Amino acid sequence: MSEYSDAMAEFVRRIHPELEDAGFRKRRHAFNRSAADGVVQVVSFQMGPKMPPGAGPILPWRPDLYGRFTVNLGVALREAWEQLEGRGHTFPAFNHDYDCQIRLRLGEILGADEDLWWPLDVPTPDLVNSVGAALTGPGLSWLKRRESREAILELWRDVGYRALPMPTALPIVMMLRHLDRRQEAAAVMRDYYDSRTDHPSHRRYIYDLAQKLNIEGLDPP
Repeated sequence: MSEYSDAMAEFVRRIHPELEDAGFRKRRHAFNRSAADGVVQVVSFQMGPKMPPGAGPILPWRPDLYGRFTVNLGVALREAWEQLEGRGHTFPAFNHDYDCQIRLRLGEILGADEDLWWPLDVPTPDLVNSVGAALTGPGLSWLKRRESREAILELWRDVGYRALPMPTALPIVMMLRHLDRRQEAAAVMRDYYDSRTDHPSHRRYIYDLAQKLNIEGLDPP
């Protein structure tokens, strides 16, 4: 292991008890908590990658993040994962941030003006305490508001996709179908399809998915 890998493992070890007390179980640098049946909340610690040989930072587009870490939070929804990402596989027994349909970084919750990464040189008690307080305070509060399908749908109705955040409407469709609100799911699918006129390939994907789900009323692309 590298010096930074050791430091990341030590940081996660120190913060583990607080997340365990909040109901999370750990696998390496990631934590899962089942908030409801098929709704899994995820916290993961991500190390900055080493830059390729000969490459250098190009600010602000490609900073050098090696020796730093960030914290990802997300919510994975079983029905959305299986329909949109699983390709016939079953929902993972343990989820990572890339499995989540709702996801963002802790820095965004804290209102940081830029992508927030912390140094891994020395995981001092002050750093552990400050990141731990941000995670167990604002971070877990953010997850609390997204602990069930009903809560997620309420946020979506009140504020829109940016409150989740979620890049497409398709997980909303899957949640509504899971709750047996199929007419509402179909209406959301049609509205989303009609809004994607500037993305022909994605529009075709939505149409094909609607046919698979027996959702009618979409004009062929």
